[in-house]
Amino acid sequence: MAIAPLSRTRGPNPTISFEEGYDHDYSNDPQGSNSDSSSPPGPTEHIETMGAHFLDPFQTYPWRHSPEVANASQAYCTSILWPTLTPGAKRTDVSALNWFPLMMSEPTLMTAITFGSLSHQRVQWVNKWIPDGAFRDREQQLLRVCEMETIELINQEMKKPGRAISNAVILSVMCMAHNATDISEERQYRPSPFSAPMRRLQWIDVYGSLRPNLVHVHGLITMINMRGGLDAIDLPGLAPVVSLSDVVTSTAYLTPPVFPFYPLQTSRKNVTLQEMLGYSLADAEQQYGRLRQIGFTTELMEVFYAMNLYMSYVDSHLKGEREKPDYSLLADQRNFVQYQLLSLPAASQLDGFTGYQRRHEVIYEACRLAGYIYGAGVVFPLPPQSTPLAKLASLLRGVLESPDCLTIWDQPHARVTLLWVLTLGAIASEGTTDRDWYVSLLNRTAQHSHITCWADLRAIVILLPWFDAACDDAGNLLWLEIERLVTRLST
Repeated sequence: MAIAPLSRTRGPNPTISFEEGYDHDYSNDPQGSNSDSSSPPGPTEHIETMGAHFLDPFQTYPWRHSPEVANASQAYCTSILWPTLTPGAKRTDVSALNWFPLMMSEPTLMTAITFGSLSHQRVQWVNKWIPDGAFRDREQQLLRVCEMETIELINQEMKKPGRAISNAVILSVMCMAHNATDISEERQYRPSPFSAPMRRLQWIDVYGSLRPNLVHVHGLITMINMRGGLDAIDLPGLAPVVSLSDVVTSTAYLTPPVFPFYPLQTSRKNVTLQEMLGYSLADAEQQYGRLRQIGFTTELMEVFYAMNLYMSYVDSHLKGEREKPDYSLLADQRNFVQYQLLSLPAASQLDGFTGYQRRHEVIYEACRLAGYIYGAGVVFPLPPQSTPLAKLASLLRGVLESPDCLTIWDQPHARVTLLWVLTLGAIASEGTTDRDWYVSLLNRTAQHSHITCWADLRAIVILLPWFDAACDDAGNLLWLEIERLVTRLST
């Protein structure tokens, strides 16, 4: 099937035509942002530089640049980037036997992957996770050249019948969707309010530092749908990485995932959330079943339980209780939990919504958004450049901001839930104009519930999804702010 060639437009806001195919001005649309300044924990803590060993001793790379540069970039991919991107797979499964040979026969993919490896390295260099001299002016210049050449090569491929839905072009466009030539200074040094673990798992600390380029993402979606969906992607490792891309993009932009979830291990394909994490509905009912009476659905209850259970597995890993941690399983569990969270319908989309009580509607929607905060801040922690935490705090405020708010939540289970919702909303609003509103309402709610210290509030919030190592410091700082507010009001 032929696909319409990419059109060229001027300006920063090109469009996509879904009637004729993927329509994008590749020439002037790099979107990026900067990353957290601290080195994150994760399964592969190391200092790395681009390799100097030749992968292609005969220098037969399908591109016109220096073979030394190509060797260095591809060595970086095969030894550093790809193994962490696809944990659990043997290194030869993705790179040596599949992606690498395809790259060697495809000039477009060779250039796109070189662009992706340089972009990835630049993020690490900007965040001081690799030595200062590991990325120099010549690498920056080559990064920009590779971006432009990838654009031209993809445009050429789009003119050839069938090529737009080939593995090589799909993988090339995905490189464009999650890489950039530069990182905007916006929010570069703003720390996340949560101290989340596992930020390096599958490089979400790096790819989250480069806000997904929606134009390229939409083009990727169009191509995969024309191909027949993720199941039609036969290049090993590509479908799970596209699935990860889907979750990253959906988390950053607060949209439902586009594709069905696709795990790293095919043996886990089409399993339920219960099977992925090893629990039963009865387990979830025992912990959160009481919340049905205030508006929780089975799906919301299960996602909350799954988030808690996944973080308990992370805690066991961090404490060294697992001799051989399975990073592939941890990644699939994390991604599937986040996928299910993002798939929860808004209150207005629930079946039988017209008969839903207003009280239940408000509580459900507030808890769904607070769950999003916990997901984006702790379970699937995107760095400040792409995190939706501030937007979520604003959306949550819109749900809660009503004269009868305390009346709506005036039941024992509801009041406990409100304290958790307000605490997460307040943490997410750190550094925004919403912070004072959250502090004020949380103070009033705490007083109404006879809570006088952080220990009292913490004893409440841990009844719902909460991970001490990620949340306690932010919660304690929040309570100190409440105490300062009380002092001002009393003087």
